[in-house]
Amino acid sequence: MHRLSELQSRQGTTTLIGYDFMASFEELTQRGDVDCYIVSTEDGFSPLGGNRNFFAMELGIDEADIRKLADWNRFRNDEVSLIGLSSRNPSSKLRGVVLAASETSRSYEQFAPASHSMPYRDFYYNVAYESISYATKTLGARKIAISHLSGSGHFHENIATCIAEALAHFCDKANSPIIDSFLFVGCCIEASDLSGIKRLNMEGEITEHRDIHTNNSRRNGFEVISLDWR
Repeated sequence: MHRLSELQSRQGTTTLIGYDFMASFEELTQRGDVDCYIVSTEDGFSPLGGNRNFFAMELGIDEADIRKLADWNRFRNDEVSLIGLSSRNPSSKLRGVVLAASETSRSYEQFAPASHSMPYRDFYYNVAYESISYATKTLGARKIAISHLSGSGHFHENIATCIAEALAHFCDKANSPIIDSFLFVGCCIEASDLSGIKRLNMEGEITEHRDIHTNNSRRNGFEVISLDWR
């Protein structure tokens, strides 16, 4: 694990921010570095595609269910949504996994043109914030890891900054659960993309969070959280 920064919140808590692009998700979990993953619903040669079998075994959830939920959220769901996969395995070291909408999701098309345009900041910020909120408040996670939420090979420094701002806002909010660590993991992210995160604690860098409307529903026995900030 490579340390990037320590986020000092207004509540007096400290969160380690770092990255690990070498260790597998299974290794990160087994050595206790991660207890919840936030991953894009992009399948195939991706963090989800490469770890779907591990997630299924570790969480006690059928792999086919994970695939179906991810494909629905990516290809058929018009709303910006998260899907919460809470662990059903009492011996699991994972609290759960959040399947998050990403640049390759159908829901992203309303905000920006096809891949390789500039990232739409409100999308990445709100997806990250609500994913962090769900991971901590519902799943009880304290060691969170997030993969690229862009298309493969299209991660951008602005995305990392949006995610870091969301994390800072969440930790600053009164009575927010404590987050011990927050890691960037998986493929398609370079250490240079994360350079802006080191400025997090500089005065004036972080604005205030604005709450958005969320709607919770169920699909195939799993929780779906739909986001609307317009």
